[in-house]
Amino acid sequence: MRHMAPVPSPTHKALVEAARSTPGLELLLLFGSRARGDALPASDWDFGYIAAREVDAPGLLARIVEAVGSDHVDLVDLHAAGGMLRYRAARDGLAVFEAEPARADRFRIEAARFWCDAEPVLKRGYESVLAELKP
Repeated sequence: MRHMAPVPSPTHKALVEAARSTPGLELLLLFGSRARGDALPASDWDFGYIAAREVDAPGLLARIVEAVGSDHVDLVDLHAAGGMLRYRAARDGLAVFEAEPARADRFRIEAARFWCDAEPVLKRGYESVLAELKP
């Protein structure tokens, strides 16, 4: 998994500190347009996290907002997220913080494996619904 580069160093350091100060946090990813490098100045910040146990998500969000200097921040629990969002976060995500080496890579493999299994089933369901809607 790629690690953060497109975020200025002081911001990256503040994000790492925000993650480190969150007990139980295993992984913090930046994904979306800011991770892909196609963000506009007004683009929001998309973060996803994985935790070993329940974490203080509002506290983590507040620390992230302070670190990036914007309240246009979305924070997603990647354990609870849907398959497509997990896949996109894994595909585009930049690891901000890993509590253990290769935690981001493990997430990426898990998300891709799930999506590879689920995508054909979802596609068939989608096609079935579309077929029923045709006059």
